[in-house]
Amino acid sequence: MLGYVKAFKPEMKIKDYELYRGIYCSLCRALGRLYSPVAQLFLSYDFAFAAVLRLAAGESSCNFTQKRCPYNPAKKCMICGSQKELDFCAHAVIITVYYKIKDNLHDGGFKNKLLAALIYPVAKLMYKKAARLAPDIDKIIGESMAMQAEIEKKNTCLDEAAHPSADALGKIMALGFDGERSKSLYRLGYMTGRLVYIIDAADDLEDDIKNGSFNSFKAEYSDIKNETVRKAFAERVMEIFNLTQSSALDALDSVEKKRFEDILENIVLDGLTLSAEKVLCKYTGKNTEEKTYTVE
Repeated sequence: MLGYVKAFKPEMKIKDYELYRGIYCSLCRALGRLYSPVAQLFLSYDFAFAAVLRLAAGESSCNFTQKRCPYNPAKKCMICGSQKELDFCAHAVIITVYYKIKDNLHDGGFKNKLLAALIYPVAKLMYKKAARLAPDIDKIIGESMAMQAEIEKKNTCLDEAAHPSADALGKIMALGFDGERSKSLYRLGYMTGRLVYIIDAADDLEDDIKNGSFNSFKAEYSDIKNETVRKAFAERVMEIFNLTQSSALDALDSVEKKRFEDILENIVLDGLTLSAEKVLCKYTGKNTEEKTYTVE
C-alpha cells in the first residue's frame, strides 16, 4: 500500500487518535523486534489500518500500556500488547515491500531502479524470514504481483487492472478468520484495495503517460494537459471513488467488530476521501490542504 489509507485527525476523538497512534507505534516496534531498525523505515499508515482492522475483528483482548519511544525518549506513546496481529502485519509489510522493490527493479524509472537496487539485498534477507514465518501472506502477494504483470500486458480496463491488488488485500485481511466474519473482512479489504488502486492510478497518470507506463486511465484521458480533460478526469475518478467507497462502508458495517469502530469509519470515510481530494486537486486546482470549520 502507498500511504493513502490513514485517519483524518481533526475528525477523531482524542482517545481514538491516541489508540490509533499507539497501534502505529506498536507495529513500528514489531518491525524492529522481528527484523531490524531498517525495516521500520518501510512502515506506513496503510499497514496500521490493517492492524486496526484485524485487532477490531479479533476475539482476544487488546491491552495498551504507556512506554517511551526509543527514538524520542522524551515522548510516551501507547503500546498495544496484542503481539500476534502486530507480528502478522509486520510480516505483511516486509513481504509487500520486497515485491514492490522487485517490481521497481524491472519496471521503474531510473531513480526508482537505482533506489531499489540499493535496498534489494537488505530487503531480500528480511523477506526470506518473513516468507518462512508467514507463507500464506507470501503466496497471496506473490500470486497477486504475477497476475498484475500479466493483466498490464493486455492494457485492460480499470476493473480488471484493480482486481489483483484488491483481491490480495481482501485475502490478507480475512486470513485466520472464518464464516461470515471472513467474508466481511475480505469484502472490506477488497474495496479498500480498489480505492487505493484508483487513487494511485489517478496520482500517477501524468507520469505514466510521459514514461509510457501502464495506466488504466491512459487510453481515455491521454490528453490530460488539456484543462477540460483534466476536470472531466477528476470528476470521473471521484465518481468511481464514491461508488467504491460506498461499498467499502457497507462492508465495514457488516464486519463484527469488538473495538475501534470509530477509528475504522474515520479512515475509510474521512481519511480516504481526503487522500483522493489531495490527488485530484492537481487536476481541479482546488486546495485541500486547508479545511474550514464553522462553529455555531
